[in-house]
Amino acid sequence: MLDNNSGDIEIIYGIDSNPGFLKSIPLALQHILAMFAANITVPLLLSGAIGLTSKETTFLIQSALFMAGLATLIQIRKKGDFGSGLPIVMGTSNAFIATVLAIGKEFGISVVLGASLIGGLFEMFLGFNLSKLKKIFTPLVSGIVILTIGITLIPVGIRQAAGGSNLGDSKSLILSSIVLLTIIIFNQYGNKYFKSSSILIGLVVGYIVSYFMGDLDLNVVYNASWFSFPKPLAFKLSFEPSAIIAMIFMYIATAIETIGDISALTNASEGREARVEEVKGGVMADGLASSIGAFFNAFPNTSYTQNVGVVNLTGVFSRHVVKIGAFILLIFSLLPKLGAVISIMPEPVLGGASIAMFSMVVVSGLSILKNVSYTRKNMLIIAISLGIGIGLNVVPEAVSSLPNNFQLFLTSGVVPASIISIILSYILPE
Repeated sequence: MLDNNSGDIEIIYGIDSNPGFLKSIPLALQHILAMFAANITVPLLLSGAIGLTSKETTFLIQSALFMAGLATLIQIRKKGDFGSGLPIVMGTSNAFIATVLAIGKEFGISVVLGASLIGGLFEMFLGFNLSKLKKIFTPLVSGIVILTIGITLIPVGIRQAAGGSNLGDSKSLILSSIVLLTIIIFNQYGNKYFKSSSILIGLVVGYIVSYFMGDLDLNVVYNASWFSFPKPLAFKLSFEPSAIIAMIFMYIATAIETIGDISALTNASEGREARVEEVKGGVMADGLASSIGAFFNAFPNTSYTQNVGVVNLTGVFSRHVVKIGAFILLIFSLLPKLGAVISIMPEPVLGGASIAMFSMVVVSGLSILKNVSYTRKNMLIIAISLGIGIGLNVVPEAVSSLPNNFQLFLTSGVVPASIISIILSYILPE
């Protein structure tokens, strides 16, 4: 077992470790299970909002899976200026949900994809110039960003665990509790293999229990086709200035979130700040994947925070494992029936795992902030940034009188917290 004393977690498999093909598959599957539901949320919601057929909806889900696999391969392979070289899983960004729905209802899916293409190019521009902005993203700012991401995501896990739309359902609470307890037990008391697979084991146990509870709809699996290829430019690209501007604002937000994810990963696993080339490559990979995704009928991609939580919780920091996960996503995109098996996962099952994963992101943020000097200035910056960032996320009605794009920006949690921390760092005296 690899024990990394420089980081805050016990590393079972390091970044260049290859556990072997048979061991890598279950380790990769838990990454897929952790991100699968979020990855297909945007295409599902947009399809319902603009009245697409079931065939078109299935096609958009395929496209989302295909681009998640391709984007992950771009991210983990450091090639020139593109890619962080870190074990980061990519997928459709749920931060864009409101923006995508607003553009889709007003102009249609072609304009959504056109705006996504331009937004991705803009994010690449941000990434290319990120070295000039190095002084902005200090450990204080990075810690606040990561802490905000984790805290704002925990309610998502709680809602899933408590029944989603049927909030407070006792059966859902029992099911999610079983999943969470299973993860805790295997993570703490299992051998190396069980510790590294604790999330997968928890989700499998949740599947089995939910089957006996009668919560699995297997008709979705029966009705899915065996093979289909995601055709590029099935929806043509169209461009509207207002849609592009709205999308660019959200690409700034997702770039900040990616920087936070990369910082959380390197700090927790290796006890160091993220290197400039890792952050630059990560943001540029985000933008590149989203621009390519527009041609393949997929919506904006970004790094997945829940998968950073998987790495932190299991101690599996291996690029090889994440690469296997990327190929699994590509296979699922070609075999809709396999994807359907995961798409029927009950919300409480995912919720039980999400609570553990998102909470680990919070711990990563705290870990970075513990190395910051707690001067009066820094404590005030942390307090105000978290207070406003998390507060507006919890009470979005506070800015309901503002234009929709500003509401999305301010209630994201991450964006206001990061902007406030950057501004206060510069204007407040030491």
